[in-house]
Amino acid sequence: MKHLAPVPLCPSHNERMRINLAVAGYSCPSDRCTVTYNEEEGYLRVLNGIRQKLSNAKRCTECSVHLYLVQRGKTRSEDAWFCPNSECPAKKPHLLRTSLTRSNLTAK
Repeated sequence: MKHLAPVPLCPSHNERMRINLAVAGYSCPSDRCTVTYNEEEGYLRVLNGIRQKLSNAKRCTECSVHLYLVQRGKTRSEDAWFCPNSECPAKKPHLLRTSLTRSNLTAK
């Protein structure tokens, strides 16, 4: 698995997630948290064996890959989300604010 930025934050605990090969992605390190992230499904929570998508899921406006949270802002609208796709049409890694407008793209 290749990633182009810091690992995702757990949207529930704001902790850096850890690589988890069992989900081909990342898992929250907090006790009893079942939040995971992978590029194909985005953020998921597994409860009683049932996989549930989180309501704050976002996709890249350029390539439709699931974004992941890299930084919390003062408000949710200021959160920074990252597209992990190394082949994104934007041709470079970029952060997307939750408004997901082109004017908010910032090269990193």
